[in-house]
Amino acid sequence: MKAVLLAAGKGARMWPFTAYKPKGMIPVANKPILEHVIAALVENNVREIVMVVGYQPERIMSYFEDGKKFGARMDYVSQMKQLGTAHALWEARSKIDDRFVVLNGSNVVNAQAVADLVHQDEAPAVLITESETPTKYGEVIERNGYLERIVEKPTEPVSHLINTGMYLLDKSFFEVGEPLIREGKYDIPNILQHLATQERVKVVRTAGKWADALYPWDLLKLNASALADIGEGRAGRIEKDVHFQGKVLVGDGTTIRSGTYINGPAIIAEGCEIGPQVVINPSTSIGKNVRIGPFTEVKDSILMDDVSIGSGSVVANSVIGKGSNLGTRFTSLSGAASVEVEGEWHRVETVGSLIGDDVVIAGGVVVEPGTIVGAKCNVGAMVRLRGNVPNGSTVV
Repeated sequence: MKAVLLAAGKGARMWPFTAYKPKGMIPVANKPILEHVIAALVENNVREIVMVVGYQPERIMSYFEDGKKFGARMDYVSQMKQLGTAHALWEARSKIDDRFVVLNGSNVVNAQAVADLVHQDEAPAVLITESETPTKYGEVIERNGYLERIVEKPTEPVSHLINTGMYLLDKSFFEVGEPLIREGKYDIPNILQHLATQERVKVVRTAGKWADALYPWDLLKLNASALADIGEGRAGRIEKDVHFQGKVLVGDGTTIRSGTYINGPAIIAEGCEIGPQVVINPSTSIGKNVRIGPFTEVKDSILMDDVSIGSGSVVANSVIGKGSNLGTRFTSLSGAASVEVEGEWHRVETVGSLIGDDVVIAGGVVVEPGTIVGAKCNVGAMVRLRGNVPNGSTVV
């Protein structure tokens, strides 16, 4: 069986982390989101993968190449205009056999979720899961295990069962879908609902892991979900009086200095310098070549590669982009916030700072909860940040 991975979109709602890379290449638990999906497929012996790329395709293709080092065989198809998921699948039709599985490249899934779908006898089929926030997704209405309809972003939830964007399909999808696509119906759910009027579309409920990221703060949920499955191992140089609790993974060439406390689940990649006297609390991912100065606390956060954090800082419920340099006494306040994304306001119960790639922040800066700082910004000393700061801004 082949898999089609949909990874063409820019993910504009994920700004600032998609300013210079596709959404699927954002790291959670120190691996791109797409890599988690590929690992789940390979674990189910689904090794022939067609990746539909579009926005900054070279970032994806140069990382995964032919797929060999990930245990897969990768092929690529370009979607020049990101019109929708069905249009993306249409672009890949020449690469697909009679039965194939479709996954979204911006979800973290585990092998169980993939297994629940690929081992079905019936196709077409849609994988569903329960959600506490069905109004963000397509709610699935089923009868006797088969699809009746998908209600996109319902105002009044009925079932709390949502479409995961994972499908088991066959050639009938294209036979039914071609005229609809030509009419401008570019999304898979539209075609599935039409297909359900002609044949049975199986609804498969999964007990496996499925986590989605629509907005930047959702990355923290994905990260925590992925960290729940990490192993344990401690490489590098660990000085005296370093304390570990829970599952912690430390990479080669990393130095953790005396007096540091690390409470897992947490992952620290290669080449980092941590401490002394640093506290790292659960659900934290630290990328390669990260520097964390003394007397700093980091919790429930993602620090991407090459981040530097000065001494006496606090980083909580935050995502810090690749190559960003935060000065001494940096404080990311954490709490409830109203955050604007793409002209819409969202109430987020717990969030810290969302800071893009290559941001330089001088000492003594305080950042209000829910603040988004665009890529390549420069922030002067003793500033208090709030709201959204556009890419390339200077704040003094």
